[in-house]
Amino acid sequence: MKKLLVIVIALVFFSLQAQLDQYWIAPPYYIKTVKLDDGKTPKASPIIELGYPVYFSFDDLQADEKEYSYKIVRFDENWQPTRLNESEYIDGFASDYLTDIVQSTGTIQSYTHYRLKIPNDNTRILLSGNYMIQVLDEDGEVLFSKPFIYYEKKVNVGVQVKWPNNVGMKDRLQMVDFVLYKSGFTIMNENENLTLKVFQNNDIGYSLDFHQPAFYQGDQWVYHYPQKAVFEGINEFRRFETTDVRGYNYGIAHKELNDLYDFYTYPADFRFHYLYYEDIDGNYILQSEQAFDNVDTEADYVNVHFSFGGILKADERLFVIGRFNDFNPTDDYELVWNDETGKYEVSVLLKQAYYDYMFVTKNQDGEIDLTAIEGSFAQTENDYTVVVYYRPPGARYTSVIGYGTANSNGIK
Repeated sequence: MKKLLVIVIALVFFSLQAQLDQYWIAPPYYIKTVKLDDGKTPKASPIIELGYPVYFSFDDLQADEKEYSYKIVRFDENWQPTRLNESEYIDGFASDYLTDIVQSTGTIQSYTHYRLKIPNDNTRILLSGNYMIQVLDEDGEVLFSKPFIYYEKKVNVGVQVKWPNNVGMKDRLQMVDFVLYKSGFTIMNENENLTLKVFQNNDIGYSLDFHQPAFYQGDQWVYHYPQKAVFEGINEFRRFETTDVRGYNYGIAHKELNDLYDFYTYPADFRFHYLYYEDIDGNYILQSEQAFDNVDTEADYVNVHFSFGGILKADERLFVIGRFNDFNPTDDYELVWNDETGKYEVSVLLKQAYYDYMFVTKNQDGEIDLTAIEGSFAQTENDYTVVVYYRPPGARYTSVIGYGTANSNGIK
C-alpha cells in the first residue's frame, strides 16, 4: 500500500508541474538570483495576500543597462491563461519598463541589479488568483518568468499536521487535515467550483488538490483524507553559507580564489537517518560580510561546487535543488559522474548567501524522487499551506478566497 500511495502522490505532483511548466520560463545563463516573494525572512513566500507588496528582483551578469520591461499575466487555478482583459485585473498598466536599476559595487563579478515592487504608481493588481511576472527583452520577447499567488481572506482555513492513520506510514509520511470555515460566505456546487490546494514548504510547483469535503459540520467543511492528504516528510534541508570570502563558512570544506571564488561543499552521501536541526525549508537569505550598505548590489557571486559520493541506479539522474532554482531540477543543476574523483559533481554560480538545499533524482520518464537520496522521516519540520480557489457559477474567473498554514513541529 505504501508503494502505491507514493506513486499516486508523485503523479499528482508531476501533473501540476507539467501545467505550470508550459508558461514558467527559466532565465538564461546570464540572469541570476531571480527573486519574487513577500519580502519576509527567513522564509520568504510567493503566496502573498492581495494588497500587500510583491518584491521582484534579478541580476544581469552582462552588467550593461538594458531596456527590460515586465508584464503581469493572470492564470486560472490550473495555470491556464485567463480569459479576462488586462483592464479587468490591473489598475494602470499590465506592462511597463523596469526603471529601478543599480550597478554592483566592489564585486569581482560585475552585474546589474533590477528591482520591481508591486503595487507601484503604474501597476496595481485588482484580483486574487495565480499570476506570472514575465520579463521581456529589448525586442519584446519573453526572456524568463516567475509565478506567484495572490490570495484574499474571505473564508478562514484551519490546518493541522498529523501522524498518518496507517501504522505503516507513520515513519515517513505526514498527513494534513484542514477545515474551511465558511462564516456566512456562500459557496455553491463545491464539487465543480471549489478547489483547495495544499503546498509543502511554499513550493507552488507541486500540490495536492481537493474539491469535495469529507463531511460537513454546519459552516465548517472538514477535509479529512487519511489516504490522500499525505506528503513525504523528506528530511531537513542540507545547508551551507558563502557569506564570507575571507573567513569561515558553515557547510564549506574549503575555498579558493581563481577568476571568482570557488566554494566546495562537503561531499554528500545518502541520508538513511534523521538528524534534527533548524533549516529554513529550502529558502535562502542573501548575506555578505563584505557588503556594508546594500547586499543586493555589494554581495559577490561565487562558484559553489557540489559533490555526491554514492552510487545511483542505472536510470537515475542526480540534481541539487532549493528555492534558489525554484526546486526545479533542470540541466544546469545536474551532477554528472567524474571518473577522476569517483563522484557526481556540478558547479553552480550563486550569490553570497545562506542556502538550504537537497539532492533529488529523476528517472528516464522524468519522474522526480525527493526521497531516494535524502530519505523520508515523519518528524521532519515542514511548512504546509492551504489555498482556496473558488469560481462561482457563471463567473468568468477563479478567485483565491482563503489561506491557511501550519507547521509539522506541532504534529499530533
